[in-house]
Amino acid sequence: MLERTRDATTLRYDIDEAQLSIHDANGVVFAGSPGVVLDGELVTSDGSEARSADATLDDSTPAVVHRCRRDGGEPVELRLELDTHPSGVVVTMELENESETAVTVDSFRIAGGNVEFGSDARVYRHGYQSWTPTGALPVGERFPPENEDAAPMMYDLATDGETRTSNYVTAVADGSRSLTLGFLDHDRYVTRFDIADDSTGVSGVTAVCPADGYRLAPGETLTSSPLLADASRTVSDALAAWASAVGERMDARVPETVPTGWCSWYHYFTDISEADVRENAEGLNEWGIPVTLVQVDDGYTTAIGDWRSVNDDFSDMGALAADIESAGYTPGIWLAPFHVAADSAVATEHPEWLIADEDGPVGAGFRSGEYLYGLDATHPEVQTWLRETFHTVVHEWGYDYLKLDFLFAAALPGDYHDETATRADAYRTGLSIIRDVAGDETFILGCGAPIGPSVGIVDAMRIGPDVDPVWETPGESDSQPALKNAVRNTLNRQFTHRRLWLNDPDCQLVRTTTDLTDAERRAFAAVVALTGGLNVFSDAIEEIDDAGRDLLERTLPPARTGDVVGVGSEEFPDRLVCDHPFGDGATIAAFNWTDEPATVSVSPEEVGVSSPVAWDAFEERAVSLDGAGIERTLAPHDALLVHLSEPTDRPGVTGTRDALTGGSGAIRSTSWDDGTLTIERADAPPVEALVSVPEGWSFDGEDLAGGEDGTRIFAVELEAAVTELTFSPPSELD
Repeated sequence: MLERTRDATTLRYDIDEAQLSIHDANGVVFAGSPGVVLDGELVTSDGSEARSADATLDDSTPAVVHRCRRDGGEPVELRLELDTHPSGVVVTMELENESETAVTVDSFRIAGGNVEFGSDARVYRHGYQSWTPTGALPVGERFPPENEDAAPMMYDLATDGETRTSNYVTAVADGSRSLTLGFLDHDRYVTRFDIADDSTGVSGVTAVCPADGYRLAPGETLTSSPLLADASRTVSDALAAWASAVGERMDARVPETVPTGWCSWYHYFTDISEADVRENAEGLNEWGIPVTLVQVDDGYTTAIGDWRSVNDDFSDMGALAADIESAGYTPGIWLAPFHVAADSAVATEHPEWLIADEDGPVGAGFRSGEYLYGLDATHPEVQTWLRETFHTVVHEWGYDYLKLDFLFAAALPGDYHDETATRADAYRTGLSIIRDVAGDETFILGCGAPIGPSVGIVDAMRIGPDVDPVWETPGESDSQPALKNAVRNTLNRQFTHRRLWLNDPDCQLVRTTTDLTDAERRAFAAVVALTGGLNVFSDAIEEIDDAGRDLLERTLPPARTGDVVGVGSEEFPDRLVCDHPFGDGATIAAFNWTDEPATVSVSPEEVGVSSPVAWDAFEERAVSLDGAGIERTLAPHDALLVHLSEPTDRPGVTGTRDALTGGSGAIRSTSWDDGTLTIERADAPPVEALVSVPEGWSFDGEDLAGGEDGTRIFAVELEAAVTELTFSPPSELD
């Protein structure tokens, strides 16, 4: 018996029975058999030809070697290494071909048929790429099936399409017990978990590390991605720990500064012109909103794939970028570098560049009625074309922000020019070429991208479907454009923010000419502001009314990060918490994601404070808590957002009146010294601070309201970089 334990998670391997099991403090939660699929045949060991082996990772790493035989075949050696990790326990599989002929490796897998979670359990399913639905569903439930035309864009096509899957990471929770499983390396494999569940519970989980038909030569060794198991933490905490571990192993790029700005897509779509871009850049300048980006989206090319061939509505992409930069903004541009339309010059002149199988080019779905293919990024001529294209876009035209879309097209299953390449290999080869040519200073946003294999190359990642100007479209799948679908993924993937990259929740839409309600615009503004990811809006500037401008301004600057409560237990988590880095307070958003009015409440105790007064950010008024919480009846898809502070025996900052984050991102620090409260503003425009003043203290300011205990909230404009506020203490006679 080999065993490794970290915290309350134990990994055991019974050599005689060839059984791997995972235990929590109460017993087994998973038991299964490791194996490898060779030439379509699952090969495992019955333990009869097994031996302990010397450790390869370090002296304390237990390992076992099995000599396995295929039916009628020569032996292969399957090695398992068990290890501990700061986030749990890890098992890694290694295969050596001891035969005299090459073997085809389809996948490594650990199949568990004894998963101890019943009818009350929920399964956290993580999607394959940006748009694929992600969230926790009750056992037996699944996200709606994808439209056949869109399936190649949304699904991991290496699966059978019927099995319930979760890519890269998954979790199961039932009451106080939970199990989170996640692969740690994603530079070679598009990993997944096949899950067998029905209304009675989870009957099996198979961890699959696909090798995509890799030909393993005699004497050659192939190693799986390490599989991390965590049965000690809550699902939310375990997902965050997994993301931190992956980010560290894969050298995640996490810029300090989050882009903010304007994108052309959701107003103009493909009907965009150079004049439209210039008009909106000028409108931004006149408005004076503190944003950094102007991004040209789809609609400037003659065809998808022909990125250097612009249409008649654009005359000079370089001059446009220069003018955007002269106006004070970073010039951004949209491309789908691996996605090519069937009638594009790239596809018609170079059909050998396309990912293909025995039936011809592999389809990458339909878009706007066009049939699309994927480029084989392992082809030397494609690599040259990528270098030339991005040298033009970045170094000749001058675009320093790249939104790279439909990236999944480089990872379609098929036959690659490099026969040794897996799907992840091919994808990362192409994306790495783009990064190399663009340079480290160019900001790259991935979209429609395989999540795991993108780590370490992109600076930001779209983590959900397009928002679209509607809440939902009945009958469409959960991957399709809709604000509802964007919200689901944004909340359920928040744990990746500042661990794998900066998250992109997609654009805010605040104009009144969409089908979105005031409540929906308000709720998404809260999501964008408090999660701390990219903050980009996509309305024609002239169509944004005063209320829309005010809402956008209040989402800036965004918080550094926020915590979503309920990941792993709800499909739509309804709490978002953003701690104030300048003090002990916090901002809480509570949501009504249902389609009917509902009552929600916020209690200071849920974030560990007992603030006597709170600020209701959307109603813009102070509220006395009187020892209780705040309760509101909200419209469908609406939010309650409040700022809370830890009460003390002296004045302090509750938040800000004009920022939904409560000042996270706007206030750098506060300090107290003998009656003087010093507030240091971050590198941001002036803000209006909300200062709580306990009973008995004297202060000359705008008195907004108070609580029954005598605490008052005052408004103070922070115009200087550092503001000192002086208070008179209570009289000792009092």
